Amino acid sequence: MAEYTYESLQALLLEKLGDEMPERAMDDIHDALKITVKMEEEGWKFKLEDLSRGSLTENDWRATLSRDGREFVGQSDHSALAVCVAVADALVG
Repeated sequence: MAEYTYESLQALLLEKLGDEMPERAMDDIHDALKITVKMEEEGWKFKLEDLSRGSLTENDWRATLSRDGREFVGQSDHSALAVCVAVADALVG
């Protein structure tokens, strides 16, 4: 998993996705999932896991994109950011 700032992650996703980048993908899980739907149509497998199940006070999300034996993982306390990191790493390869 690469290290990103919010700004560098957003810039990379905009560069790679262009007009297909939902406006609020980094802030809204519903918009972030729109990207993964398109990637699944291209043969990617997507999984989002809540690693803090059972906790009412903590959040920890892991998003995984895999294809052709390669796996890209993003992890964050914010589900949309976890998805966006996994997407960015997968797009960069």
